Amino acid sequence: MQPTEPEGIEEPALAEPLTTADRPFWDDASAGYFFRSAYFRRSSHGDEPGLPEFNQRGAGVGGWLYGTTGKLANLLSVGGSLYFTVPLDAPEEHPYNFILRDPYQDGYSVLAEAYAKLSYEDDSQEHALVIGRQSINNQWFMTDVYRFFNKLDQSMIGRRDIRGMHPITYEAVTLNGRLLDGNLRYHAGYVTDMKQVNDIEFRNLYQAVYQLLTWPDAAKQGETDGMAYVQVNWKPGPDTMLSASYHMVDDLLNMGYLDLDHVFRFDDRRYFRVGTQWMHQNSNGDSLVSGINGQPGRGFSTNYGGIYLEGRPFPWWIPYGMAGITSERAQIRSPYSIGPSYLVQRVGENSAAGEHTWILGTVIDFSSWGLKDLSFDITYGERSNRNVDGSPNLPLADWNEAAADLIYIFPQDGPFKNLRVRARYAQVWQKGDQWVASEGAIRSLNAMTEDIRFDIGLNIPFF
Repeated sequence: MQPTEPEGIEEPALAEPLTTADRPFWDDASAGYFFRSAYFRRSSHGDEPGLPEFNQRGAGVGGWLYGTTGKLANLLSVGGSLYFTVPLDAPEEHPYNFILRDPYQDGYSVLAEAYAKLSYEDDSQEHALVIGRQSINNQWFMTDVYRFFNKLDQSMIGRRDIRGMHPITYEAVTLNGRLLDGNLRYHAGYVTDMKQVNDIEFRNLYQAVYQLLTWPDAAKQGETDGMAYVQVNWKPGPDTMLSASYHMVDDLLNMGYLDLDHVFRFDDRRYFRVGTQWMHQNSNGDSLVSGINGQPGRGFSTNYGGIYLEGRPFPWWIPYGMAGITSERAQIRSPYSIGPSYLVQRVGENSAAGEHTWILGTVIDFSSWGLKDLSFDITYGERSNRNVDGSPNLPLADWNEAAADLIYIFPQDGPFKNLRVRARYAQVWQKGDQWVASEGAIRSLNAMTEDIRFDIGLNIPFF
């Protein structure tokens, strides 16, 4: 006979099992390791004796460990990333290679991200306030176009991820959101400090770029209270995007930017794309970044205008081209991102004062022949009519650059899902009259720069 429960005593109710909805802060958490390894070598030599030659070289392995929680009360989450690099090739005489710590050629580790995030969303809008150490990514690309990255960071502040070991991170308060069913995106924030791509410290926005990279062991020579910025991107339709931004960096410079991008589609994979952009920059306050040969104290103001064309007449062939003119008054600067300019190349980045630039390129997409996610990109560009800091009597030699990139992303259903491999080669020829600051004289320059890079990246989620 089975025993029975005493009469008058009720069995205690069992608690309902916890679900993800009950514990989102823990159950929606994620963590992982983004593996990276990179090699960089850039060398230059000229025919004329006495002109400067250099060799930058380094290789490393590392990446970053990352983690973020789910939302507490459907509102608050926290996250962070630990960046680290272990040297593989570190010749002491060849620093400044974007991989190892400058100028010491050693490895490092740093808590690059540590932030709290307050977020709200419903069916038609989304808003997020992020406070602390963070990566700032204001990219939003045109859909169903091949070279969606033609403006890279798409902002005057961003990650500047040149596929070395790490991107830039910032100490900041940022506000980001989406409105109008996601067709309007806004970004705003105030940034106090930044960590350069291969630095171990967060420094003010002058020290992190201009002073540190030029005089790593020198005394501090300038201070800035930070940057305020606002950016808006709007897609009035699926094939058009308008972008505008303004950035004000205390005692350094103001940066404004306008861009219009439109795609004419012929069928699912064939299209023609045209973009145009305008940029204005001027110094403010103490003008720490202006002056002849980078010396502070002289104000500047400059403009740049550019056009971009891209087509896909066949699924395997994507030709593209761009051109731009920069004011004679001063060069274009983008110290806190790769920038939204069309004129960025593999070695040459922003346009010098007075520069006339054109660049042509083409991508071969091998997926049409069954080699999915394998592409080959070649470019050639010329830069002429250049001068130093808006001084036509201080000329810069003409700049011609050719480059090739081979990129392969491994199949998403294989053992190396998310693995990306890139090999890059570029050459720059500089020829013509060149102001040599170290000599205080104009010399005839005939020099070549060679740039070789190799990098691999793999995102490994833990949970």
